[in-house]
Amino acid sequence: MTSFKAFYLPFSAQNAERCLCLPHNLCDQHSRGLGRTLGALVFAYSLWTARTKWDFSSPQIANVILFSISIIILSASRSGKIFSDQDYWRATSFYSPVFDRFSIPKLTRPTNGTFWDTEPPSIWRVRTGLEADTAWDSIGSNITPIVITAADVLALGKDPATAVKVPPELNHGSDAYIAGMDVFHHLHCLDKLRREISYKHYHEAKEGPYPGSELHEAHINHCLDVLSQALRCTGSVDMVTFNWVEGHRMPQPDFNNRKVCRDFDALRDWTVESGIDGNTFFKVANKPPPDAVVVPELKPQHHGR
Repeated sequence: MTSFKAFYLPFSAQNAERCLCLPHNLCDQHSRGLGRTLGALVFAYSLWTARTKWDFSSPQIANVILFSISIIILSASRSGKIFSDQDYWRATSFYSPVFDRFSIPKLTRPTNGTFWDTEPPSIWRVRTGLEADTAWDSIGSNITPIVITAADVLALGKDPATAVKVPPELNHGSDAYIAGMDVFHHLHCLDKLRREISYKHYHEAKEGPYPGSELHEAHINHCLDVLSQALRCTGSVDMVTFNWVEGHRMPQPDFNNRKVCRDFDALRDWTVESGIDGNTFFKVANKPPPDAVVVPELKPQHHGR
């Protein structure tokens, strides 16, 4: 049964939007469209009750009206008609200003989970080469940063005093900080592991014999750890069925299952269009300004290599 949490706040124009009854995991997200509608309704009701002379039956009538509205909301939520895809993205994410700037489309698509490569081959299975490098760069390392505000930094649990500001030369105003989306960092890390498989091709000339420098190895370990945390955090419960396959004595998993996805291509395109050109930013922001707070670097912990 859906758990509901009711908010009863002092009525004012400022908090009317938040006077609503929503499933508890969406309340903190302040579902914008529904919040404004129901907030305005409850605010209007409060003004009506304050200015109207009631007869004996009026409170009962008002209670019936409000109860009926609650039933309608509950029924609509059970049928999935109240909350948008964007509301559910919010409910399964920590704070992100992206949700206020871009409505991320939802896709249902099959996974290419074949054990052997397809024909034509998937670019994401190609180990080395310019075409593969370009494809991976386009979804990870070369993605442009976006601009957020001090309020966004605080909502993320960070301190604006230590967050890097956008240089004034880029004309984003004084309340502008650089930020990036975690998905692009995850894809950068996955690409880092792809390149590590072909260490001799990508790294040996610079890093020397495998496993390379201490800094290089720390980068690989960081990526393994971060990707492990990301996968465990999302914890996909999509089902994998099994087939009897010719030449195999045991049932084999069929990884060609269907996924409900955020439209990554649309999100990437929006980021590129609305963000700061990365090359321009790092040419300008190549050293801390005089008034910047410089945080200490964490020292490496030696546990044996």
